[in-house]
Amino acid sequence: MIASRYGIVLTPGETHAEHMGEHFTPEMYREIKSQLYNSTPDALAAPLMEGAFSTLAALREHEIPYFLVSLQKDPMHALHLIEERGLWGTYFTPENTFFAEDKEEKHVIATSIGVTHFIDDEPNVLDVMTLIPNRILFDTRGLFPDKTDYPHVQSWRELSQIFGLANS
Repeated sequence: MIASRYGIVLTPGETHAEHMGEHFTPEMYREIKSQLYNSTPDALAAPLMEGAFSTLAALREHEIPYFLVSLQKDPMHALHLIEERGLWGTYFTPENTFFAEDKEEKHVIATSIGVTHFIDDEPNVLDVMTLIPNRILFDTRGLFPDKTDYPHVQSWRELSQIFGLANS
């Protein structure tokens, strides 16, 4: 784990974006986020979650439109990661991929393109998505049991079931 390089040991629950910054100075946290999210060996080494490819393939096969609306300071790094993972061109294209600088802009983009179901792993982002009729928290570790404004899923399999793609 990157944090251990800085002499800090975190539990899996402490590594969530809404909690991780509490354990570092702002400067150190910026450096760690750069290593996690930019085109670095650490970012590329993280495995894709099980079921991601099959769920995206099922959405495409059933002609269910989907979009990536991502918070990114540098979209080029994100695009590189998407491409390196084999997702660009097949699952994500310029037509369904959007980047925002903050969660409010993420909301504006999502509403302007007609998103009806918004899935995010950060409750603070979903809390802003007030005009999206269906918000779903991707809560792989069950860290947010008190967030009851929207359903939680812990896996791509559970998410595929919500969309009626139970065999994904």
